[in-house]
Amino acid sequence: MLRRTLSGVLFLAAVSGCSSGKSQAPAASQPTTDWNAEAKKLLTGPDWYRHAIFYEVYVRSFQDSNGDGIGDFKGLTSRLDYLKDLGVDAIWLMPMYPTPFKDSGYDISDYEAINPDYGTMADFDEFLKQAHQRGIRVLADLVLNHTSDQHPWFLESRKDKTNSKADWYIWSDTPSSPDIGCGTDNPKFGKSAWQLDPVRGQYYFHRFYPEQPDLNYRNPEVVKATLDVARYWLDKGVDGFRCDVIAFLYESANGCDFLPETQDYIKKLRALLDQYPHRAMVAESTDFNTSGQYFGNGQNMFHMAFDFAYGYFWQFPFAGGNAGAIKTAFQNAQDTYPPGAQDALVIGSHDVSRAYTTATGDETRARRAALIQMTMPGSPFIYYGEELSLRSGKQQLVDSRDYARTPMLWDAGPGYGFTSGKPWIAFGEDADKTNLAAEKSDPGSMYSWYQKLLALRRGRAVWGTGQLRLLEPDTGALLAYVRQDSRFEYLIAVNMTSDSQKATIADAKLPASGKLVWGAGKLGVHGDSANVELPGSEDAIFQIK
Repeated sequence: MLRRTLSGVLFLAAVSGCSSGKSQAPAASQPTTDWNAEAKKLLTGPDWYRHAIFYEVYVRSFQDSNGDGIGDFKGLTSRLDYLKDLGVDAIWLMPMYPTPFKDSGYDISDYEAINPDYGTMADFDEFLKQAHQRGIRVLADLVLNHTSDQHPWFLESRKDKTNSKADWYIWSDTPSSPDIGCGTDNPKFGKSAWQLDPVRGQYYFHRFYPEQPDLNYRNPEVVKATLDVARYWLDKGVDGFRCDVIAFLYESANGCDFLPETQDYIKKLRALLDQYPHRAMVAESTDFNTSGQYFGNGQNMFHMAFDFAYGYFWQFPFAGGNAGAIKTAFQNAQDTYPPGAQDALVIGSHDVSRAYTTATGDETRARRAALIQMTMPGSPFIYYGEELSLRSGKQQLVDSRDYARTPMLWDAGPGYGFTSGKPWIAFGEDADKTNLAAEKSDPGSMYSWYQKLLALRRGRAVWGTGQLRLLEPDTGALLAYVRQDSRFEYLIAVNMTSDSQKATIADAKLPASGKLVWGAGKLGVHGDSANVELPGSEDAIFQIK
């Protein structure tokens, strides 16, 4: 980044030609098809994640149940029906563990407990139970590169140089080490990657904030302990993990990113998951060009990896009015991913600006970016509130990423339905316009748009696993591609500009013009070539088969 108010939708066929402007209800080749039943089939079994819509939740900002201004698991549980109706198949939970909150929860002080701000373990267990009853799976954030400096492991390690965990972290007598060829200058998280600890009288290594010491994976006890953390949550019933900065686990004198030892650890983690039926994990890639290396042979490392080549840089091709970089990103995925690899597609997250901000306030641009996210091969991950075009905030408590972590907006009343108290951080801008109650009643709202778009995906395997064929229009202002499998074939066209565009695709090789099932535009087929027309700031999907 989700199921339907348009339950069991029969998608109305629109004739080929210029539509009235906004999204049309999609067309079905078989009017009697029960798309919810089709979706249930796709979402059953080991490949469920290939067809799922994922939704990233920051528990702290989603729903407060007790008036303390902080979201919690009881609140999240109360909103599961909303997520089900929207079309969510799986939830990714940002860290829900105890934390001193020096990095918004990514500094973990206990891997096997629940942050008391969010409730109790019993509250989490009930949430997990209720999510599973609705057919919603749950991925936990697994943060294994570092702990909090308040974690018991570190508190023991810092005592002296001979204790039982003395070698669980990376220590040095000087603010450097010949064994560590990275992180000597890290301005975002501190002037140096080495922090003097006055208790032990040595420096410890940290890739991120000083309160986040890196674990020493060259100690086999650390490997065992962290795999035991994963096993604990798998035994609890979570459906898998999102793995935070997983490429940084091991360090060496020559570099620290995705070393062979790190890849071996990931294979151990995958082998652990494979002991549990139908689990999956997704990597936070630190390579913004391609995530191909995270998959190993396609079966022995990650099931999914985030594709940031598109997800974090889509604003630039839109700003330039040229689709070239988007085509390159997805072609690279086709060329570098092994068989079995699955893209994880985003247009925003807790680490970057909200999509509306990235789109420079042009909601049509955010919609076009999301359409690409939803129709390219892979599994979409929606960041909470994207379906409302949630705006950024202005208050910073930890760092500038707080601007994208403001509370969810449910209605226009006091506290916007998020809390009856004072929110832990100020709401984002335009809260009166971008709350769920306001958008539900508006058929042209972002919420309504997302519901229709997710309905287009519902039960259709082509979107998750169908083939991709990138086309070559005679103008870079138009992005065009074909998605097809044995059942469906679609042509998707996106106007990268605010001006109307006409393009010829010389080698389109389409069997027919098809039907316009989304957006606005015209498609004509003449032998192997095709002509596409789109209004400014528009997109279109044509069902060919």
